[in-house]
Amino acid sequence: MAKSRTLDEIERMKAKAARFVENVLDDPGRADEIEDESPEEYAERKRIQILDNPHRRRTRPMPSNKELQERVRELEDENDELQDRLDDIAGLASGDEDEEDIDNGEGDGQGED
Repeated sequence: MAKSRTLDEIERMKAKAARFVENVLDDPGRADEIEDESPEEYAERKRIQILDNPHRRRTRPMPSNKELQERVRELEDENDELQDRLDDIAGLASGDEDEEDIDNGEGDGQGED
């Protein structure tokens, strides 16, 4: 199971890792490489999933009652149209022919000479 951290946490982990590599492992070149990585690259390399920042709320304005009622009407109309199409398809699938198909002279055996 992959670890999950916020972007802020990943940035702190990356900085800490760079300090450790430079001060403890005495490898300034590798420390520079870590510092040059983006937080996303660091997270990918460490197999860490980036979570949305839990402290930042992305809110959309609440629609008004009038807007919601209008949206319901639009969806009801769309549902009615789709139901009509489904009824037409069901009629075709059951073999029912419309009067238009019969009036076209198809299948009556009579033709104009």
